[in-house]
Amino acid sequence: MSLDKDFFKQFEYQKIVFDGKEYEEPLRYYDFLRMVAYFPASTKKLKKYLPSKKLKLLKPFPGMSILFIAVYEYRDIADLEPYNEVGIGIPVILKTKKKKYQGAYFIHLPVTTEEARKIGVEFTGFPKFVADITFEDKEYTKICKLAHENKEILTIEFRKLDTEIQYGEGISITVKGNKILRTVITVQSQHGSSRKKGEASITLGDHPISKELKELLLDTESVGHDYQPKAQLSIPFAEAEYDL
Repeated sequence: MSLDKDFFKQFEYQKIVFDGKEYEEPLRYYDFLRMVAYFPASTKKLKKYLPSKKLKLLKPFPGMSILFIAVYEYRDIADLEPYNEVGIGIPVILKTKKKKYQGAYFIHLPVTTEEARKIGVEFTGFPKFVADITFEDKEYTKICKLAHENKEILTIEFRKLDTEIQYGEGISITVKGNKILRTVITVQSQHGSSRKKGEASITLGDHPISKELKELLLDTESVGHDYQPKAQLSIPFAEAEYDL
């Protein structure tokens, strides 16, 4: 299954100079792996991470919401060096005066290069920091390990799934200064999805972020996961902003 080579022709690009280097925006990610697992978490404790009353949790069951862990292996990007990333976040609803948006609000977003950290923080308000992120490929599963300052944060293992070509959009919600930023990300991928319990699992280390997750999670086995072994995406800088 091949992805559409003309995917990036639908966007208009502008050149910017940042930190002494020229980039084209929206950024083009030509080839990457994405896997995301969904875990049950305490609604009461997750609420404490939301910076504004305009953001509301998705609550599948009374007292329980979802925390997701997404891992990315960015192999080929226009204008940026390849890097890896782990997103720890919450599915939320952004309520504005005119409309509601469902999106992802990230609590932590470690990356493996300083370039990726700088550009993500500067233009989109992502909570990025530099960490060690590695992948291990097995016959039926794929493993991601995240560590920071010689301390293990987490190890997460995903079962590989059958895939089909899928096209879609996702919304990232971030905060920069006193503003909520909304960014629409367009993706085409080889996509597989499962909502079976336990097909992804997490082991936590002894880092402060590990301790946060131990407080938040109600289970270390997932209630579902998505598997995208090959994907491409377009991400602009923040498209809209709202007061906190």
